[in-house]
Amino acid sequence: MSNSFTDLRQKAGEGKKKVISVTCAQDEAVLEAVNEAHQMGIVDGILVGDEAKIREIASRIGMDLSDYRVVNETDNVQATLTAVKFVHDGEADMYMKGLVPTKDFLKSVLNKEVGLRTGKTLSHVSVMKVPSIERLLFLQWMSQRHAV
Repeated sequence: MSNSFTDLRQKAGEGKKKVISVTCAQDEAVLEAVNEAHQMGIVDGILVGDEAKIREIASRIGMDLSDYRVVNETDNVQATLTAVKFVHDGEADMYMKGLVPTKDFLKSVLNKEVGLRTGKTLSHVSVMKVPSIERLLFLQWMSQRHAV
């Protein structure tokens, strides 16, 4: 059981490195998170979105983009379809939401041509630390209705 984010990060670092595809990656918090995971050896990244903005933010936060694949797509809806297709085609293991409305992100997940429809349960997990609880909380949302 993980009692802290430090413990969780350590356990993640013990596994095989994954490739994460990030849609609308032109967001400082998203790039910081991906960069930290990359520096820890947890992920390699494919950053899809407005390349000029991605590069500007990366420069500002001291993120070296030479280890990342950056795909320029300035249209948010098209960026979501491009990024989810990397997972659909097996080029990435995970799909991450950047600076895009949740409804557009979920539409790409459910897209019949390039989405992640498998007939299995669709789920999302949030992890949080509550000061009054001595361990991390994992909240999972699941839907079989939308996974077909």
